Amino acid sequence: MIALALSVLHGCTAGTITAEVVPSADIATVATLVWSSPEPFAGIVRYGTAERTFDVPFDASQTDHETLLLGVPAATEVTWSVHDDAGTVVGTGTYTTGSLPTELPSLTVAGGGHDQFMLTPLIGAATAAIILSPEGNIVWYHLDSRGLDVYRVRLASDGTGIVYNAASVSGDPAEDSALVKVSWDGATSTEIAVPLLSHDFVELADGTLAAIGVKYGPGADGADVRGDRIVEIAPGGTQTDIWTSWDCFDPAVYTGDDVELGWTFANALDYAPDTDSYHLGLRNFSSILEVDRSGACGDVIGGEPSDYTFDGSRFRHQHQFEMVGDRLLVFDNDGAGANASRAIEYELDRDAKTATQVWDYTPDPKVYSFVLGDAARLDDGDTFVAFSVAGQLDRVSQAGEVEWSVNTGVGYAFGFVTLVPALVP
Repeated sequence: MIALALSVLHGCTAGTITAEVVPSADIATVATLVWSSPEPFAGIVRYGTAERTFDVPFDASQTDHETLLLGVPAATEVTWSVHDDAGTVVGTGTYTTGSLPTELPSLTVAGGGHDQFMLTPLIGAATAAIILSPEGNIVWYHLDSRGLDVYRVRLASDGTGIVYNAASVSGDPAEDSALVKVSWDGATSTEIAVPLLSHDFVELADGTLAAIGVKYGPGADGADVRGDRIVEIAPGGTQTDIWTSWDCFDPAVYTGDDVELGWTFANALDYAPDTDSYHLGLRNFSSILEVDRSGACGDVIGGEPSDYTFDGSRFRHQHQFEMVGDRLLVFDNDGAGANASRAIEYELDRDAKTATQVWDYTPDPKVYSFVLGDAARLDDGDTFVAFSVAGQLDRVSQAGEVEWSVNTGVGYAFGFVTLVPALVP
């Protein structure tokens, strides 16, 4: 704990600021500035490093404040200051963040960053939920020792921390899988037990969680096959299966491939608020399915059950994707040929039911991610691509030039990547 007594500049109404920086006991990159003034006043707390600063407003009706200091690298000196609403600095100081746990790998960064924070799992010698700064530094982490994998990390909708899924899809699904919420300072961790969780989940604005889970049901020969479900978890805790594979597909008609992994093998889930529906990736159908929250089946794009015809190359065994308007950007694991993965983009004509290839990116030399993988379009037109199993994150231009990349050490993979412009509202 670092205590600092600070005097304000002459004439400021705030009086004398008393402050202390309290490091988190659990996460070395997180601290809380605890400070007070004799009289309430409006303003901001500004903190950060030479790379990046953050402005956090505080409650102008109070004299006692706790300001979370979040998003800065490990082992780094951080400057903080309190400003009144006229912009006058009424208190300032510095502190140094702690070191990262030895279980986390060193990351290799090349090129310039971008303007998004990246929430992603680390899978390998240690399992963790981490956050990377736009520059590629680990600025937050939570180690998970339960022996399951983590595939997705998202911001909690209430702004108090993150949520991740602890699950297993590399073998049998886990009965003890859970959605786990961790506070920013790491002091609080709560679990929602959801048996047989799979790759992905989303959180809606009202706090409803929706996740992919495994579901067993009758196959073509009458024996049970491993299908999928979408389960919604209401804020009060009630769990409801709103969709299963059998609602849209008959296993006697659509058999899928790699059936040893399961029948439909759902592996990616997105939510479209404008239509109040989900988009679900089905790996063994090489398809993306629209599912209304009522459970109704919508369009299928790709694979044997596709409602769309394709002009250009098709994706195969895809994982995450991004559907914005009439554009579909897909991380294509196996459609580019042997031992090569890529990002591929289509323009959709929803009336004519056509998907026209308009862009793709295949690294040279080739990079292969046989599972997982992610792609997203950035505001400046560049594309973010996660070659998860290869432990590689790329930002590439429309011309396919790599402008920034991050690589893990040997023995680690990234999961899906959630891009956000800020960590707290």
